[in-house]
Amino acid sequence: MGYHVGWKILISTVSTRRYKSLLELGEYEDKSGDIAVSIFERYGYRNIDRILISDDTKMIKEVIDIALKKGVDILIFIGGTGVAKDDVTVETLKKFFDKELPGFNVLYTVYSERQVGVRALSSRATAGFIKDMLVYALPGSPNAVQLCIEKLILPEAEHLLKIRRGYKH
Repeated sequence: MGYHVGWKILISTVSTRRYKSLLELGEYEDKSGDIAVSIFERYGYRNIDRILISDDTKMIKEVIDIALKKGVDILIFIGGTGVAKDDVTVETLKKFFDKELPGFNVLYTVYSERQVGVRALSSRATAGFIKDMLVYALPGSPNAVQLCIEKLILPEAEHLLKIRRGYKH
């Protein structure tokens, strides 16, 4: 399968703990973000930016605005999809989706259950379009990021973007 490796990708790690570490220590570790970048690079993608934010509605909205201004094709949020009270990524994104892709969470849950059993129910991974930008919210675990990108995003993102942008299929 060929990929449109010229797509602009923005990966936003959503982690209040890592964000505080960045502010306090000037550094942070982001294994899941590193994995996401390495997978895309392995498939030939080079136009990848990253940003770290706190799990905060205002910051998530700011990332969306930045991505739209930069002409990002694929925006991926990593983290903030769980059931904790401060996990607000999914609720925030759903306010901005023009079209939601509910099948993304269904398929993620099916694949994830094979790896982690019923714990897969605690994730609320989601996807949709904001204008013509394809947006994903992935669980923060490295295994979940790898699963989502390799099994769900890479095989279908190009097709979804082309349909959304009016290409014949």
